Amino acid sequence: MTTDPWGSPQQPTGSESASFEDIINNPFIDTAAKFNAMADSALGHAVTLLHRRGEREVVELVLEVDKAIVEFDREYEEWTFWLEVSPEQYSCFTDVLVEKLRDTYREVCQRLQFHDFGLTIRETMPEVGPQWRDQLREQLTSPRRPTNQGRKVRLQPPKFREDYLAFTNQGEQTVYQALRQIQEKDLPRESTIGIYPLAGGRVPGRTWEPDFLVTYKGRAGVLEIDGPHHNGRRAMDATRDHLLMDAGVAFVDRIPVEAVDDPAELNAVLRRFLRRLGDAS
Repeated sequence: MTTDPWGSPQQPTGSESASFEDIINNPFIDTAAKFNAMADSALGHAVTLLHRRGEREVVELVLEVDKAIVEFDREYEEWTFWLEVSPEQYSCFTDVLVEKLRDTYREVCQRLQFHDFGLTIRETMPEVGPQWRDQLREQLTSPRRPTNQGRKVRLQPPKFREDYLAFTNQGEQTVYQALRQIQEKDLPRESTIGIYPLAGGRVPGRTWEPDFLVTYKGRAGVLEIDGPHHNGRRAMDATRDHLLMDAGVAFVDRIPVEAVDDPAELNAVLRRFLRRLGDAS
């Protein structure tokens, strides 16, 4: 936690990479943000412990989680930690595996002296627009086969689109534009890159949708955009990286979220990725 010259705590700026401890002890953030940091920290510790204990199946399931959020249940007047997963993954969270995760999560909360928010699994809520009836009818009757690009169900048109491709957020679209600049302007046409955003794919036991699959010099690499509070998930990331590389991905790299808004830094990160991908063996 940073302080001013008089020793009073200051709110971290967006350029700082805050740890869970920084967030939890930050007097400027609201209760919900603090509780979410506690819950995510406990989850990260729990899943890392399970990984060390050889519980690979549970670890892989948690890596499939679309969203983790603490919400206040007004009916029961308590906070609940929800792990949201896609419909196709929901059935994989069997009672045995969920209880194993809960037990370790409770153990971590007790050891870290965190509140146990009650870890629960639910399906991700679909995005629905005013024309949902027409869009569902079209999906039910359309002869077109679904593609693997942006596989998550969206019942309203994607907000971020370019070159007939969908993106989850502005950051992904910015990275795509930077990669396309390198593809079209900086590299020779006969030795350029292929860019595949949100390309759903299957590795043993898991279906994943990395932010970007990039091909270069006969090799395939994966690029992910890290969130601002990603430090607590590095062990899980390492497990995921190993699964991808075991399945033939030559190199996996991550873009710090701070670099997305800095064109020069983003360009440097992408060029480093391509250099390492080209040299990967």
